[in-house]
Amino acid sequence: MGLFTTKPIEEREPHEFRDLLKNKEIEVSPHAFDHINSEQRKVFKEEELILLAQRETPRKAYLQANGRYSAYYRKEEGYRKLIFDIKTQKTIIVTFIDVPELPKISLEK
Repeated sequence: MGLFTTKPIEEREPHEFRDLLKNKEIEVSPHAFDHINSEQRKVFKEEELILLAQRETPRKAYLQANGRYSAYYRKEEGYRKLIFDIKTQKTIIVTFIDVPELPKISLEK
């Protein structure tokens, strides 16, 4: 296992994960939109991602080996996976991706 792997190592209860975000400023990394084309960038707004994190409870949330968190939020069609870097005073949405279904993740014990 590499030092900076994104592999999930621990599942978090969705409400507990949401509590991690409470009372913290949420920012979106400038790199969060790097993987989508310019037409899609017109559709996706930073505010939409921030409001999703602030208002919704994810269906699944995981701590990754690199110390970041992945959370899956239900959409009309599929899920939106957000990757968070949670600091003491603020949270950064590092990136996001839309996926058709929740992944089947088996955690090592």
